[in-house]
Amino acid sequence: MANVITVNGNVKFPITLDPSVWIFDDRKFKMEDFFANLGEEKTESHEDELMKIGQRWDRELTEGVIPTKQSEKLFVEKKKIVGDYGMNLQPFIKNAEPGSDASRLVCCLQNGEEVPLSLDEAYDAVLCFAIDGKPIREDGPVHLYYGDGRNMDNPIRGIIGFTIE
Repeated sequence: MANVITVNGNVKFPITLDPSVWIFDDRKFKMEDFFANLGEEKTESHEDELMKIGQRWDRELTEGVIPTKQSEKLFVEKKKIVGDYGMNLQPFIKNAEPGSDASRLVCCLQNGEEVPLSLDEAYDAVLCFAIDGKPIREDGPVHLYYGDGRNMDNPIRGIIGFTIE
């Protein structure tokens, strides 16, 4: 089983994804948060998100660095990674820059099957990459959940690549 996933096809930049390093990515989120927020409309705009990031940056600049003992304690806490984690598929698709005539994304599975999604569904999709804080080995390296959660109990598993058509 490959631990990397390719995004290719009708794209300007074919890319390779390595889900094993996503645990260190700030864009990750707990899957329980994703499932808890299903059905809620996304009202936060890009500008609001940038504003929050700016405010956090300003706060860190004014409050300074955390004392050493507390830093060590936080480091030990962060080493204990638990829970299921996911990442949105959208930024990876955007980085690959699909062609203007692209209309769907096909999930290529280990067993040779292909699962097509519209590009709109793919932009809303979530990739679960860690279960109980550990990378998915069996039926992995990622599980795909639709953005509306309709396959919450039966995600698309065994994905080895994405082809944009």
